[in-house]
Formats: sequence, structure tokens, C-alpha cells
Amino acid sequence: MSAYSLRLHHLSGGAPIEEPLEASDEAEARELARVRLLLTRDYSRVELHHAGRRLDVFTRDPG
Repeated sequence: MSAYSLRLHHLSGGAPIEEPLEASDEAEARELARVRLLLTRDYSRVELHHAGRRLDVFTRDPG
């Protein structure tokens, strides 16, 4: 398992929260990041990071 991290950005603003994420590969990490955003309505976007670099950004639809 490779260690990834999520940066969770609150809808209300403020500092983002860093959260560790364990995934076997990048595809699984992307899917888990999308699910994390969908399951929690508190966040406007989630950034997926690995080894200090941003891999992807997932944003909530405004509607």
C-alpha cells in the first residue's frame, strides 16, 4: 500500500485539512478521493497528493 494524502477544503473557507489515505495504486486513490468528497457535504473540493505532488483535484458541483 502506498501512502497518499487528501487535502480537504471546507465549503465555509478556512484552512484545509490534511488526511492520510492508504491505497494500493493511483487508480484506487483517485476513486477513494472522489468517494470522500461525495460522502461528506462539508467540503468544496478534495486534492489528492502523493510524494509531495498534487495528482488530481475533485470539486463539488455547485448544484
